[in-house]
Amino acid sequence: MRLPIVRATLGEAFGRRIVLWGWVSSVLLVALFAVGFVFLYDQISDDESLAATAQRVVIGGVLTILGLYVGSFLSAFLSMMLAAGSVSADVDSGVLQAVVVRPLPRWRWYLERWAGLVTMSVVYVVVLTLAVLLVAHLVSGYQPVSIAALLALLALQVTFLVTVGMLLSCRLSSVATGVVLFLYFGIAWLGGFIGWIGTVAEKTELGTIGTVVSLLAPSDELWKAASSYALPQGLPVGLGTDGSLGLPFLSTLEPSPWFIGWALLLTAALLALGMRAFTRRDL
Repeated sequence: MRLPIVRATLGEAFGRRIVLWGWVSSVLLVALFAVGFVFLYDQISDDESLAATAQRVVIGGVLTILGLYVGSFLSAFLSMMLAAGSVSADVDSGVLQAVVVRPLPRWRWYLERWAGLVTMSVVYVVVLTLAVLLVAHLVSGYQPVSIAALLALLALQVTFLVTVGMLLSCRLSSVATGVVLFLYFGIAWLGGFIGWIGTVAEKTELGTIGTVVSLLAPSDELWKAASSYALPQGLPVGLGTDGSLGLPFLSTLEPSPWFIGWALLLTAALLALGMRAFTRRDL
């Protein structure tokens, strides 16, 4: 099946500096992570006692999840920047007037454009995540609970952000889309932090606010769901009353299938809404 817009989107992305700098920053991240991991892990590797072994498991897990957390942020940022001008930039340049009038229906152009951006974002987050896990495995023999589930949830996170970004780009300029999308991403993180505080402090109201925000902006909760599968094998699940090991950016609790289903449904609904908005936009 011929997918001209997907190929054009991929070709365009390789010529954009944002993609180049995304890969450069990912290489620097992996290198810095490797140096830090080796240095810190070697400090406790000589002690063979049971307590030291348990400490190595916990420290190795926390370090790896920190590396994955930063990698998730870079991946989210790249996907948001790619999506920010995905529609508005082509409309302003007049490219779409020659493309979607006759050769391609608008909905197909939008869908292929979305598929191209999602492909780039997913490839980036998968490669970066595997690189971090490879470093952790080579240094400490680190094995996460489920690599497949971890990658799938991180891929869903960037897919969701691309979908939201393209929808916004149908109505806003590239700069405005980037600003609103980044604020949306920040609200999701803030909602997750508020929910964590509510759980730790046993404040039902704060927990409710966090839950509502996670349903409306699920990107942060998707990361936390992914982090539960990034934990090292053999680490007790559900440590602490909130299953977070006392840290606001991860969870040891298995994610709810209802939430994952909601995130998929919301992504599909926003994609359909974006196609509808694009078909009604003046070019």
